[in-house]
Amino acid sequence: MDAQVEALLGMLAAQAEATGAPPMWELPADVARAQTDAAFAAFNQPLPGSVGIADRAIPGPAGEIPIKVFTPGGEGPWPLLVYLHGGGWVIGSPATHAKLCAELSEGAGVVVVSVDYRLAPEHPAPAALDDCVAAIRWAAGNAGALNADGSRFAVGGDSAGANLTAAAMLRLRDEGGPRARLQLLLYGAFTFDNGLPSVIENGEGKILTRQSMEWFYGHYLSGGATTADPYIAPIKGDLHGLPPARLIVGTLDPLRDDSQLFAKALEEAGVPATLSVYPDQPHVFLQLSAFLDAGKRGVAEACSALGEALA
Repeated sequence: MDAQVEALLGMLAAQAEATGAPPMWELPADVARAQTDAAFAAFNQPLPGSVGIADRAIPGPAGEIPIKVFTPGGEGPWPLLVYLHGGGWVIGSPATHAKLCAELSEGAGVVVVSVDYRLAPEHPAPAALDDCVAAIRWAAGNAGALNADGSRFAVGGDSAGANLTAAAMLRLRDEGGPRARLQLLLYGAFTFDNGLPSVIENGEGKILTRQSMEWFYGHYLSGGATTADPYIAPIKGDLHGLPPARLIVGTLDPLRDDSQLFAKALEEAGVPATLSVYPDQPHVFLQLSAFLDAGKRGVAEACSALGEALA
């Protein structure tokens, strides 16, 4: 195993043992959410100093949607990235993903709109996707107010956020909405299949566990949605006509096979898809760029992909 990854996993295991805290899947969602927010705060430093950060709210289908806007230094107008954070549709926020969004803003020269969509189980599917689709429509249509160019926009996300990105691309295609130039899919959940080999191989002790995945899925689907719905499990959908995709995942990620299978399905539907698999990297490794050199390389690749697509 990569020495940096081994050290990080060892540190996380030691912290869990020292605190004696129960695992996430044994906690109420709000308690798990608070603990995760605190943990991610430690991983969110330092933020790039050249990036401006502002909070605002936009109209949504069930009230206002908070967003966090990251603007690179310089004059603009800049290309636009709408970012959908990960966290299993249950935890996470624009605050937990501020470092990654700021790095993407600085490295790719883009305005990033990070969406604080509604979370399960308080708001099960399709609430999160409804918010994300509304936010993408708003950002593309109101880019000028952000010193951005709405004709040059991408949508991206990690884990559950990558699932929401792919599902939003399907929704916007089906509804005749604005078309992104790129979907940036970081270690996404596209199949909801916990029997895949990568889940069996990597489902314990490598940040994302099989039990936490089951907990996430259960909360997200608690309103009656099913994985037969392509807006839930995008791999079940007709993928023709979707924007080009850049997929990034690590070999130690339980969702490795999800990325590989979805990349293949996109290609079979005629959608250009580039898949990068990083050896010995776990889930959320781009967010751990303060600890992992491969995380830095992953962020650089994402920035390069955005720069090329939005030129």
